[in-house]
Amino acid sequence: METAIDYLNTVHGDLLDAAARERARLRAVARRRRMPSSGLVAAVVAVLVSAGLIGLVIRSGGLGSDEAGQGGSTGAAATGATGGTAGFDETPPAGKGEPGTPAPSHIIRTAQIAVVIPADAFDERFGQAVDVAEEHGGFVADSRSAGRSGSLTLRVPARAFDETLRALRALGTVEVQSVHGKDVTADYVDLRARLRIARARRDVLLVLMNDATSIEQTIRVQNALDETQLRIEELQGQLRVLDDRTSLATIRLALREKGVKAEAEVETASIPNAFARAAAGFVGVIAAIVIGFGYLLPVLAIGVLIWFVVVRVRRERAG
Repeated sequence: METAIDYLNTVHGDLLDAAARERARLRAVARRRRMPSSGLVAAVVAVLVSAGLIGLVIRSGGLGSDEAGQGGSTGAAATGATGGTAGFDETPPAGKGEPGTPAPSHIIRTAQIAVVIPADAFDERFGQAVDVAEEHGGFVADSRSAGRSGSLTLRVPARAFDETLRALRALGTVEVQSVHGKDVTADYVDLRARLRIARARRDVLLVLMNDATSIEQTIRVQNALDETQLRIEELQGQLRVLDDRTSLATIRLALREKGVKAEAEVETASIPNAFARAAAGFVGVIAAIVIGFGYLLPVLAIGVLIWFVVVRVRRERAG
């Protein structure tokens, strides 16, 4: 009888121990599975913010990014306040190419130059800049002034581009300067080819119009003729734009007296501008986050691997 009672006591104790171990295991599993939603949100936000900050640093030229190197090559086209002239006369001239070439070159030439002038000379030098444009066969497309500083947008014939720049540099000390040339010869040739095809199509449609024998045929040919004529006018408009941009170079000149802070260009406030800047800001932030993830992902992968190892070790110890 006593042996049976002892056996039952032993079984009861074993069952209690097993129940205690099972409760401990269930609590451990629940702790591992239970993660407050606020903690998850905080973790996601922390990762996004970290990726965004890293991306912004990379895009601004930090951490040895490629953009810094690209910015260096861009800056090679500009000189500092020493007033050097390197880079201005190296742009290939617009107009016809070398003898034997199948088609003339069409190059869009633009320049930006900032000139510091002596004190109390703004009005005089501003007028001289206008005279320089007119003397070289150009004109002032836009101008603005504020106090003792201002800017002008000049359009001058491409053949007088270099001479105009030299005259503008003589107004004072060159602070910043850059010259750009974009070859659009391929675009010009493509538009001319499309225009020839459209005109040939129009000639065929005119013959069909004369040969039409029913109202239905006449209407169909007339619709096709209208579409072709519209396409011809569009191509002619694009060619006129290219002709204007290649025959007339654009020079943006900024003038300021010595000791006067350069005026920031004021953007006209409007709803389209606001939406455009908002879209650009959104894309910029997303791009920064994506770039940051590229740098942050290896760190996250190592962190997840360490977390799995720690969890496994704890499970083995708990078992």
